[in-house]
Amino acid sequence: MRKRIKLSIPKLIKEILDQDTFYFEIKLERLCNIIVQEMGYEPTLRIQDKLKNERKIPITFNLNERNSSYIQNMILNSSENIETEFFRSLLSTYANLHPSLRERVVKKSIYTDIDLAIKEGYNIKISYEHKIIDITPLSFQRTNDSNYNYLEGVLNNEKYLFKLKNIDILKISI
Repeated sequence: MRKRIKLSIPKLIKEILDQDTFYFEIKLERLCNIIVQEMGYEPTLRIQDKLKNERKIPITFNLNERNSSYIQNMILNSSENIETEFFRSLLSTYANLHPSLRERVVKKSIYTDIDLAIKEGYNIKISYEHKIIDITPLSFQRTNDSNYNYLEGVLNNEKYLFKLKNIDILKISI
C-alpha cells in the first residue's frame, strides 16, 4: 500500500525541488521517490536546522510501493526518530548538493553505466532527443550556466556535449 507523506519544509528547499522538477521534467512525487530510493540509507545532514527561521511550505506526496515497504527500516537506520524529520532531513540533504550531484542522484543508473563505459573504453548507444545515436563517451563536463552534467562524446569524429538529462536509453557496446 502506498504511504502518503505530508510535511513542511523550508521555502529554500522547496524552491530547489521545484527547480529540479522543472529541469528534469518530472513531478514532485517522482523526484521525492527517487530521493528516498537513492538516498534513504545514506547519512543525512541537519541543514533544515539552519533554516528554521525561514518560512515553511507544506508538501504532500505518495511513496511508491517499493519505498513504502522500506521506509520504516530506513528511518530505523537513520539518525532521525520521527518520520517527518527523516523526510525533512533527507530532502534538505538532497537540496544542499551541487546541481551536478543532484543530477547524479536522479539519473543514477544512466550515470553509472556511462561512467563504466568511459572507464572501460566502450562505445554506447543512446537515445538522445528522440534519436538513437552511437557515441564514444569521453568524460562528464559541467557548464557554467547550469552546473548540471553533460556527457562529452565523439560522434562522427567530432566532439559533442550531450545533456545528461536528455539521455533516455543506454546500451553499452562491448
